[in-house]
Amino acid sequence: MRQLKCENCGATIEIDDNKEYGTCPYCKAKYQLNERKDINIKIDDNTKELLTNGFNLFNKTSKVAIIPVIVFFVIVVTFITVIAVNAFKQVNKESTNKSNNITEQEENNTINEVKEKISKSYFNSKFESQSGTKSKFLTEPLLDDIVTNNKTNKDMLITLIYKDKETTDPDTIIEIKHSLSNNKKYEIKIDYDDDGYVNKITIEDI
Repeated sequence: MRQLKCENCGATIEIDDNKEYGTCPYCKAKYQLNERKDINIKIDDNTKELLTNGFNLFNKTSKVAIIPVIVFFVIVVTFITVIAVNAFKQVNKESTNKSNNITEQEENNTINEVKEKISKSYFNSKFESQSGTKSKFLTEPLLDDIVTNNKTNKDMLITLIYKDKETTDPDTIIEIKHSLSNNKKYEIKIDYDDDGYVNKITIEDI
């Protein structure tokens, strides 16, 4: 037999070590001994009414006396539950907003990348299509495109290199155009800036 102090009413009780359960003869609280001989309390329906949140009940049989305690316990549990639910909702809301912001930012980045690729492709295509070996007849439209770009797009000037001249000036480019010979072929080479836009075109006599 093992003598123990009832954790419910404080009485000294005896529990048989060979049995799985023991019962307090005073308050009817049931005890179970696990393999480590620790005591786990199981409370029957009558004793449940005697529990309070940190209060010692002196009258364990009076239902009238424990009603305020039960009400207080219910209020405390309800209050804690409401706080926990609201906190969870707030965290979930913040997490959702953050996720939405990230998704929106990723979408904007993707849209901007697509716009950048389209803009780059459109800008480069009119010059790239005229690269390679060309006659004067086919080289002149290229020079006209460079002149138009340099007059209207000051932020993305294209440098033309031909013989000893290197210029972005539209008038000088027109002069180079008029100096081309009908009897020659020209090799047109294209260079790009760090962002991938055409920024230099070299014309060499062949």
